[in-house]
Amino acid sequence: MSYLEELESLLRARGVAGERVRETVDDLAAFVAESGVDPEEEFGPVSEFADDLRGQDGEAGPESLVWGADSFVAQGRMNELGAQGWEIDRLDRQGRFVSHRDEPPQAWEYRQESALGRGGRERLARQLAPEGWEPCGHYLTHAYFKRARAAVVGPEAAVEGRPEPSGKRFSWGVPGVLVTGFFLVVLVVSLFRLGRTLWEGDAADRVATLLGAVVGGAVGLAAMTVVVWLVFRLLARIRNR
Repeated sequence: MSYLEELESLLRARGVAGERVRETVDDLAAFVAESGVDPEEEFGPVSEFADDLRGQDGEAGPESLVWGADSFVAQGRMNELGAQGWEIDRLDRQGRFVSHRDEPPQAWEYRQESALGRGGRERLARQLAPEGWEPCGHYLTHAYFKRARAAVVGPEAAVEGRPEPSGKRFSWGVPGVLVTGFFLVVLVVSLFRLGRTLWEGDAADRVATLLGAVVGGAVGLAAMTVVVWLVFRLLARIRNR
């Protein structure tokens, strides 16, 4: 039995809901396949890891936390929670940060970078490793890194008490709301115009319209990905100077 198969069996035996078990194991399988790590070296003994994951059925347990943020505020939110002792383990398929807090808690620092593909993430990891940064996940064009604050300031990195995180499970910034709203408006208008053309045009017009929509959508998505990558790469350079 493989590590993930045993983990799935242990989670079910611990009463975790079936849907949550499948989602968690699928996320971990994708992470292992992408990163090429050995599951036991990355997550520890399977029974202990199952205990850590127990209680995340729908919501995170008392000392684990699953949360999200738009890309404009993610680094600030990561460092806010890192100062409270929350260590990010990975990102799930929805782009949420899966984190935990040890006993005793220690502060963590985070940074968000832009990287295209696995090669870009690996190059970034090599560049940042001498400063103590290690990868803790990626999503779309973003790569995330963590560093124990103890590596920078020593014992002062210990967290006093166990401060409670805010009740928000997703944090939006004004730029994120505006950008999301803009793309939703563009999408709705484009779908409306496409539907109108398909409804009113003849067969030849419909075929041409559909082909144009597919090609245009693919080109637009590629262009948007590159633009997002360039914008956040510039912001990351300014932020980390």
